[in-house]
Amino acid sequence: MQWLAEHSAALSLVTNAAMLVVWISYLNIFLFSFLRQRRQLVTITQGAGAELKAKCFVSNLGLEPIYIVEVVVDLMVNGKPCQAVVTDRTLMTDHELEDPREATNQGPLQSGRHSSIGEFEDLVRRGLSASKREGSLEDVSEVTITVVTATAAKGAVTGSRRAFVIEGTGEDRILHGRTLMAEQITGRAASRKLRRDLEVRLGIG
Repeated sequence: MQWLAEHSAALSLVTNAAMLVVWISYLNIFLFSFLRQRRQLVTITQGAGAELKAKCFVSNLGLEPIYIVEVVVDLMVNGKPCQAVVTDRTLMTDHELEDPREATNQGPLQSGRHSSIGEFEDLVRRGLSASKREGSLEDVSEVTITVVTATAAKGAVTGSRRAFVIEGTGEDRILHGRTLMAEQITGRAASRKLRRDLEVRLGIG
């Protein structure tokens, strides 16, 4: 007991230091879990089948709702690149639209939900039409889909991008992803560049 009394100050210091380490560890675990929950994960996939008639699906695997701001396609036409914003489904007539909201791909997407942004063939045709690039569907060898999104938490535009290679000829043309998963555009510099490029494309500012 006398030893404890003589070294109480040192023991108290050691105990406080140990408690501080424990609390810092708990804080790190909580912070890591919080940041992980807020991490955006938006996938871009093709529906059943590999043909160009397959649907292009956008899925929100993050824990927060997102808002689809724009859809951009980059095409490789006869070896030359071109880009176009294809958010609005301009090639669809009023009779083809069961709901007026189907005229655009803009809108909210809840956590764990997915949405079709159209057939790949339709996206390519709209890209060719909007970009004024000379060429036909047969001349396109690659299509890259970029989905520009926004969340309330980040307060900035982010995005997801995935490239698809088109192979074959005629009705036998198929496509497959160049990568397994979509690239997430979430870094500060990447988000700024995405916003700047989109504003230039839309003639804003």
